[in-house]
Amino acid sequence: MTRTIFMPFVILMFWGSVAFGLPVVSILTYKKPGETELTPAANRAIADLKKRGGGTLKYPAGRFVQGPVEITGSSISIQGAGIGRTVIIRNTQRGYAFWANQQRGVFIRDLSIDCDKSPIEGGIYFGGCTGSGADRVAISNADASTFVVENELLNGGGKKAASDRNVFRNCRATGQKRYHDVGGKSPFIAGGYARNTRFEFCTVTDCVGDAFDSDNAPGTVFNFCVARSTKGTSPYAGFWSEGEQPDSDHRVTWNHCRATGFRVGFGISERVKATILNGEAEQCVNAIKGLHHQYRIVVTNFTARNCGKGLEATDTDGALTFSGPVTLTRVKTVNTVARNSFANYGGSASTNEETLIGPGCEFDKDAYISYENSGSRRITVNGATFRGGNIRYYNGQLTELLVKNSQFINSGIVGARIKQSRITDGSRFITTDSTRTAIQLSLDSYNTTVENSTFEGYNKVSNNAKMGAGVRQTTRRQGPR
Repeated sequence: MTRTIFMPFVILMFWGSVAFGLPVVSILTYKKPGETELTPAANRAIADLKKRGGGTLKYPAGRFVQGPVEITGSSISIQGAGIGRTVIIRNTQRGYAFWANQQRGVFIRDLSIDCDKSPIEGGIYFGGCTGSGADRVAISNADASTFVVENELLNGGGKKAASDRNVFRNCRATGQKRYHDVGGKSPFIAGGYARNTRFEFCTVTDCVGDAFDSDNAPGTVFNFCVARSTKGTSPYAGFWSEGEQPDSDHRVTWNHCRATGFRVGFGISERVKATILNGEAEQCVNAIKGLHHQYRIVVTNFTARNCGKGLEATDTDGALTFSGPVTLTRVKTVNTVARNSFANYGGSASTNEETLIGPGCEFDKDAYISYENSGSRRITVNGATFRGGNIRYYNGQLTELLVKNSQFINSGIVGARIKQSRITDGSRFITTDSTRTAIQLSLDSYNTTVENSTFEGYNKVSNNAKMGAGVRQTTRRQGPR
């Protein structure tokens, strides 16, 4: 029996160069003699494409002056000749170079936009759009906003519509000039209940504001994005996510993202459920900062390099710092200047949810835990390595610490006031300083127990901890494994 397969006549290839089955027109066709800007031509062309059910408006190579242009129909694409080849120079009118409200399948590709003359905004805005986005677009010198996706309509009097599955790929923002002033936003932002937004292979360089932001935007994903400040330490964040609304279920994922030269590399606050995979922060004050976060932060395969400058004298902040529960796996600090702070620091409420510092983690500075009974009441360190830095706990009378299968090289544990501390399951302490005490407790009233652990080269295992079974001490150091 022969089976006939029917295919639709119109097939939209949104990420190809054109939308097959829809018209492709040149903006020059719509330009009238004597017009010095392309704004009227763009408006005419988009109105025509809207009547025809969509299509592609092509811009040739060259430099063109243009004001704000609204894309008023679905399935309309703006197609340039390439970044640096098609350059749109914004005129002095306030607004976004391209913007759309409540449209589907709107895309902007292969062009540059210089917003230096635009007084406010200047970039791209999608309000209540679905399945739309930008690819290979470079925007410079925007004033307060560069790439924005929201559920709130632009100039819509507060009206909102569903925003879902919008994608920005291979886009660049440089030189944004303003932030949180007259409506300023981050260079790249998904906000206001925009759902399932993806930013992929995007770059922010030397912009004012948090480079990449998701604010109450459930399902936001950042893949292979780079935030960098080359003009000293930016006072903002490379990546930031927040959301106080209890109904948003705000989840954000940063995958293979890198921040260089920021006050905060990756920041999480409020009701955000954040995952960081394969990330890196370099020359940031806080590599990762969890501030008043209510849900667990999960970090896997992350390196903090040359971070912590300016935090040396602080009591409540660290290069890695979390006020709530966190799970760390294969997280490393390299050439860190300041301490790391876990399960404390930031005024958060105490929680029974466990903080896990897990296998493959390596720290070259102290890890502080349990400050003033804030954050997790239970902290487990399992399979981590400390090189030159100690675990320190202070004033955590509700806190329970479990250290197992971990390695301390020229490091140890220093403590005061904890509910319970237990070091066990093959933990190993190694030092080249034969005068050191491995576990130093400043009072004798702690409930700290050591068992099934090895100590090599130390003068003393502990001054006040209780010694259980399986403790092995050697005075001759055998070297790290």
